[in-house]
Amino acid sequence: MSSHIKCPNCGVYNTNVDYCTNCNTLLSPKKRRELAQAKQLEERRERERIQKEKSPSFYERHKDHRFLIVRVFVKIIHSIWMGFMAIGMFIAWLVSTVVA
Repeated sequence: MSSHIKCPNCGVYNTNVDYCTNCNTLLSPKKRRELAQAKQLEERRERERIQKEKSPSFYERHKDHRFLIVRVFVKIIHSIWMGFMAIGMFIAWLVSTVVA
């Protein structure tokens, strides 16, 4: 089955091609979606990278502090927080396995 697509740019009818034979405009809706999704993914990654640079976490800001007491305090607090999160994840896992 052949597909006849009119180019939105120059108006030439094309048969079974992804790009216009006259002006080389992308005609395939599938490839347009793929390109749009790839562009959105790249933009999202760029936004996340910029946000991470702009607002680092408390731990990231202070883990290499110039004062030893601050570095030690931050690492102790971070270790306590990680332990708390690990216990919380274990409890969540335990509840989900018991319920299922």
